[in-house]
Amino acid sequence: MKRILFLCLLTLCGLLAEARTIYVLSVGISHYQHIRDLKKTEMDATAIAELYKTHTQHITLLLGAQATHDNILAQLRQTCNQATEGDVLVFFFSGHGGKGGLCAYDTRNQQSMVTYQEVQQIIQTCRAKNKQLFIDACYAGGLREGKSTKQPSSTAQSSFNDNQGVMLFLSSRTNETSQENRWASNGFFTQYLLKGIKGAADTNGDRIITAKETFMYVSTNVVERTQGKQHPVMWGKFNDNMHIMNWNPKR
Repeated sequence: MKRILFLCLLTLCGLLAEARTIYVLSVGISHYQHIRDLKKTEMDATAIAELYKTHTQHITLLLGAQATHDNILAQLRQTCNQATEGDVLVFFFSGHGGKGGLCAYDTRNQQSMVTYQEVQQIIQTCRAKNKQLFIDACYAGGLREGKSTKQPSSTAQSSFNDNQGVMLFLSSRTNETSQENRWASNGFFTQYLLKGIKGAADTNGDRIITAKETFMYVSTNVVERTQGKQHPVMWGKFNDNMHIMNWNPKR
Protein backbone atom coordinates (compact mmCIF):
# COMPACT_ATOMS: atom_id res chain seq x y z
CA MET A 1 0.00 0.00 0.00
CA LYS A 2 2.81 2.39 0.90
CA ARG A 3 4.49 1.67 -2.42
CA ILE A 4 1.26 2.43 -4.30
CA LEU A 5 0.79 5.69 -2.43
CA PHE A 6 4.41 6.61 -3.11
CA LEU A 7 4.01 5.97 -6.84
CA CYS A 8 0.79 8.00 -6.91
CA LEU A 9 2.57 10.84 -5.17
CA LEU A 10 5.41 10.76 -7.69
CA THR A 11 2.91 10.82 -10.55
CA LEU A 12 1.05 13.76 -9.02
CA CYS A 13 4.28 15.66 -8.48
CA GLY A 14 5.25 15.00 -12.08
CA LEU A 15 1.96 16.38 -13.34
CA LEU A 16 2.28 19.43 -11.12
CA ALA A 17 5.82 20.00 -12.32
CA GLU A 18 4.60 19.98 -15.93
CA ALA A 19 1.69 22.30 -15.23
CA ARG A 20 2.26 25.74 -16.65
CA THR A 21 0.24 28.78 -17.56
CA ILE A 22 0.58 30.58 -20.88
CA TYR A 23 0.32 34.38 -20.80
CA VAL A 24 -0.33 36.00 -24.17
CA LEU A 25 -0.22 39.58 -25.42
CA SER A 26 -1.34 39.83 -29.05
CA VAL A 27 -1.10 43.20 -30.83
CA GLY A 28 -2.34 44.08 -34.30
CA ILE A 29 -2.62 47.48 -35.97
CA SER A 30 -4.22 48.01 -39.37
CA HIS A 31 -5.43 51.61 -39.04
CA TYR A 32 -2.76 54.08 -37.94
CA GLN A 33 -3.13 57.61 -36.68
CA HIS A 34 -0.23 59.15 -38.60
CA ILE A 35 1.14 56.61 -41.10
CA ARG A 36 -0.37 54.53 -43.89
CA ASP A 37 -2.77 51.75 -43.04
CA LEU A 38 -2.35 48.01 -43.46
CA LYS A 39 -4.99 45.38 -44.26
CA LYS A 40 -4.29 42.04 -42.58
CA THR A 41 -2.55 42.88 -39.33
CA GLU A 42 -5.52 43.13 -36.95
CA MET A 43 -6.82 39.84 -38.35
CA ASP A 44 -3.37 38.39 -37.64
CA ALA A 45 -3.48 39.35 -33.98
CA THR A 46 -7.09 38.24 -33.57
CA ALA A 47 -6.36 34.83 -35.10
CA ILE A 48 -3.38 34.32 -32.77
CA ALA A 49 -5.52 35.22 -29.75
CA GLU A 50 -8.23 32.79 -30.85
CA LEU A 51 -5.66 30.02 -31.30
CA TYR A 52 -4.25 30.43 -27.80
CA LYS A 53 -7.74 30.40 -26.27
CA THR A 54 -7.54 26.63 -26.72
CA HIS A 55 -4.79 26.56 -24.08
CA THR A 56 -5.20 29.57 -21.78
CA GLN A 57 -7.56 32.25 -20.52
CA HIS A 58 -4.74 34.70 -19.92
CA ILE A 59 -4.89 36.60 -23.21
CA THR A 60 -4.72 40.33 -23.85
CA LEU A 61 -5.65 41.53 -27.34
CA LEU A 62 -4.80 45.07 -28.46
CA LEU A 63 -6.14 46.25 -31.80
CA GLY A 64 -5.87 49.55 -33.67
CA ALA A 65 -6.28 52.62 -31.48
CA GLN A 66 -5.84 50.50 -28.33
CA ALA A 67 -2.27 49.76 -29.35
CA THR A 68 -0.61 53.07 -28.52
CA HIS A 69 3.07 53.24 -27.63
CA ASP A 70 2.40 53.56 -23.91
CA ASN A 71 -0.37 50.97 -23.80
CA ILE A 72 1.64 48.31 -25.63
CA LEU A 73 4.50 48.70 -23.16
CA ALA A 74 2.15 48.84 -20.16
CA GLN A 75 0.31 45.67 -21.21
CA LEU A 76 3.58 43.89 -21.99
CA ARG A 77 4.90 44.81 -18.55
CA GLN A 78 1.70 43.63 -16.90
CA THR A 79 1.76 40.33 -18.81
CA CYS A 80 5.41 39.78 -17.89
CA ASN A 81 4.71 40.48 -14.24
CA GLN A 82 2.03 37.76 -14.12
CA ALA A 83 4.24 34.95 -15.41
CA THR A 84 6.21 32.86 -12.92
CA GLU A 85 9.32 30.79 -13.59
CA GLY A 86 7.44 27.72 -14.85
CA ASP A 87 5.06 29.66 -17.10
CA VAL A 88 5.21 30.69 -20.76
CA LEU A 89 5.16 34.25 -22.08
CA VAL A 90 3.96 34.89 -25.64
CA PHE A 91 4.20 38.32 -27.28
CA PHE A 92 2.81 38.61 -30.80
CA PHE A 93 2.92 41.79 -32.88
CA SER A 94 1.64 42.44 -36.40
CA GLY A 95 1.96 45.90 -37.89
CA HIS A 96 4.42 48.33 -39.36
CA GLY A 97 8.06 48.01 -38.36
CA GLY A 98 10.97 50.37 -38.82
CA LYS A 99 14.71 50.39 -38.35
CA GLY A 100 14.99 50.12 -34.59
CA GLY A 101 11.45 49.41 -33.48
CA LEU A 102 7.78 48.63 -33.97
CA CYS A 103 5.17 51.17 -35.03
CA ALA A 104 2.40 51.75 -32.50
CA TYR A 105 -0.96 53.28 -33.42
CA ASP A 106 0.29 56.77 -32.48
CA THR A 107 3.79 56.49 -33.95
CA ARG A 108 4.83 59.60 -35.91
CA ASN A 109 8.52 58.94 -36.52
CA GLN A 110 11.44 56.81 -35.35
CA GLN A 111 11.56 58.64 -32.03
CA SER A 112 7.98 57.61 -31.18
CA MET A 113 8.25 53.92 -32.10
CA VAL A 114 8.12 51.10 -29.57
CA THR A 115 11.86 50.56 -29.67
CA TYR A 116 13.52 47.17 -29.56
CA GLN A 117 15.36 48.24 -26.44
CA GLU A 118 12.10 49.12 -24.66
CA VAL A 119 10.73 45.67 -25.46
CA GLN A 120 13.95 44.02 -24.37
CA GLN A 121 14.10 45.83 -21.05
CA ILE A 122 10.61 44.65 -20.14
CA ILE A 123 11.18 41.06 -21.32
CA GLN A 124 14.29 40.91 -19.13
CA THR A 125 12.12 41.43 -16.04
CA CYS A 126 9.92 38.42 -16.80
CA ARG A 127 10.58 35.41 -14.55
CA ALA A 128 9.29 32.85 -17.08
CA LYS A 129 11.99 30.57 -18.47
CA ASN A 130 10.06 30.17 -21.72
CA LYS A 131 9.54 33.49 -23.50
CA GLN A 132 8.37 33.55 -27.11
CA LEU A 133 8.22 36.66 -29.29
CA PHE A 134 6.54 36.45 -32.69
CA ILE A 135 6.97 39.64 -34.73
CA ASP A 136 5.31 40.08 -38.13
CA ALA A 137 6.66 43.44 -39.29
CA CYS A 138 9.06 44.92 -41.80
CA TYR A 139 12.74 44.82 -40.78
CA ALA A 140 11.82 42.62 -37.79
CA GLY A 141 15.23 40.97 -37.87
CA GLY A 142 16.65 44.05 -36.17
CA LEU A 143 15.04 42.95 -32.91
CA ARG A 144 17.91 40.49 -32.49
CA GLU A 145 20.20 43.40 -31.61
CA GLY A 146 17.80 45.03 -29.18
CA LYS A 147 19.17 48.48 -29.97
CA SER A 148 17.22 51.69 -29.62
CA THR A 149 17.05 54.52 -32.11
CA LYS A 150 16.77 56.92 -29.18
CA GLN A 151 20.28 56.21 -27.92
CA PRO A 152 23.67 55.56 -29.54
CA SER A 153 24.25 51.81 -29.97
CA SER A 154 27.25 52.00 -27.64
CA THR A 155 24.96 52.79 -24.71
CA ALA A 156 22.36 50.12 -25.52
CA GLN A 157 21.99 47.27 -23.07
CA SER A 158 22.97 43.69 -23.85
CA SER A 159 21.00 42.11 -26.65
CA PHE A 160 18.40 39.36 -26.45
CA ASN A 161 21.21 36.92 -27.25
CA ASP A 162 22.37 37.19 -23.63
CA ASN A 163 19.01 36.13 -22.18
CA GLN A 164 18.41 32.42 -21.63
CA GLY A 165 15.01 31.05 -22.63
CA VAL A 166 14.06 33.86 -25.02
CA MET A 167 13.00 32.82 -28.52
CA LEU A 168 12.59 35.48 -31.18
CA PHE A 169 10.71 34.40 -34.29
CA LEU A 170 10.82 37.30 -36.71
CA SER A 171 9.03 37.53 -40.03
CA SER A 172 11.89 39.05 -42.03
CA ARG A 173 15.56 39.88 -42.04
CA THR A 174 16.81 43.27 -40.90
CA ASN A 175 16.80 44.65 -44.45
CA GLU A 176 13.57 43.00 -45.67
CA THR A 177 9.92 43.98 -45.71
CA SER A 178 7.16 41.61 -44.57
CA GLN A 179 4.48 40.97 -47.13
CA GLU A 180 0.73 40.66 -46.81
CA ASN A 181 -0.95 37.86 -48.73
CA ARG A 182 -3.65 39.42 -50.87
CA TRP A 183 -5.32 36.02 -51.31
CA ALA A 184 -5.63 35.15 -47.60
CA SER A 185 -6.85 36.64 -44.32
CA ASN A 186 -3.34 36.93 -42.93
CA GLY A 187 0.14 38.00 -43.91
CA PHE A 188 2.42 35.25 -45.20
CA PHE A 189 4.34 34.87 -41.93
CA THR A 190 1.27 34.73 -39.69
CA GLN A 191 -0.61 32.53 -42.15
CA TYR A 192 2.01 29.79 -41.92
CA LEU A 193 2.69 30.39 -38.24
CA LEU A 194 -0.97 29.64 -37.52
CA LYS A 195 -0.98 26.56 -39.73
CA GLY A 196 2.26 25.33 -38.22
CA ILE A 197 1.19 25.74 -34.60
CA LYS A 198 -2.15 24.08 -35.34
CA GLY A 199 -0.30 20.95 -36.42
CA ALA A 200 1.11 21.30 -39.92
CA ALA A 201 4.63 21.72 -38.48
CA ASP A 202 4.43 18.49 -36.42
CA THR A 203 6.87 16.40 -38.44
CA ASN A 204 7.22 13.53 -35.95
CA GLY A 205 3.52 13.23 -35.09
CA ASP A 206 3.87 13.60 -31.32
CA ARG A 207 1.32 16.44 -31.20
CA ILE A 208 3.95 18.76 -29.70
CA ILE A 209 4.98 21.68 -31.90
CA THR A 210 8.58 22.62 -31.15
CA ALA A 211 10.57 25.72 -31.99
CA LYS A 212 12.64 23.88 -34.61
CA GLU A 213 9.58 22.35 -36.26
CA THR A 214 7.87 25.73 -36.33
CA PHE A 215 10.83 27.47 -37.91
CA MET A 216 11.36 24.83 -40.58
CA TYR A 217 7.71 24.82 -41.62
CA VAL A 218 7.13 28.58 -41.57
CA SER A 219 10.45 29.55 -43.13
CA THR A 220 10.19 27.06 -45.98
CA ASN A 221 6.69 28.15 -46.92
CA VAL A 222 7.22 31.91 -46.54
CA VAL A 223 10.41 31.91 -48.63
CA GLU A 224 8.67 29.86 -51.31
CA ARG A 225 5.46 31.91 -51.39
CA THR A 226 7.30 35.24 -51.51
CA GLN A 227 9.72 33.97 -54.15
CA GLY A 228 12.70 34.52 -51.90
CA LYS A 229 11.86 38.11 -50.99
CA GLN A 230 11.14 37.38 -47.31
CA HIS A 231 13.16 35.18 -44.96
CA PRO A 232 11.88 34.53 -41.41
CA VAL A 233 14.54 34.51 -38.71
CA MET A 234 14.59 32.57 -35.43
CA TRP A 235 17.08 33.75 -32.82
CA GLY A 236 17.96 33.48 -29.15
CA LYS A 237 19.27 31.13 -26.46
CA PHE A 238 16.72 28.33 -26.25
CA ASN A 239 16.40 24.62 -26.86
CA ASP A 240 15.33 23.52 -30.33
CA ASN A 241 12.71 21.38 -28.60
CA MET A 242 11.16 24.32 -26.77
CA HIS A 243 7.41 23.70 -26.80
CA ILE A 244 5.47 26.20 -28.87
CA MET A 245 2.21 24.29 -28.49
CA ASN A 246 1.29 20.93 -26.92
CA TRP A 247 -1.89 19.38 -28.33
CA ASN A 248 -1.81 16.27 -26.11
CA PRO A 249 -4.76 15.89 -23.70
CA LYS A 250 -2.44 16.10 -20.65
CA ARG A 251 -0.22 19.09 -21.21
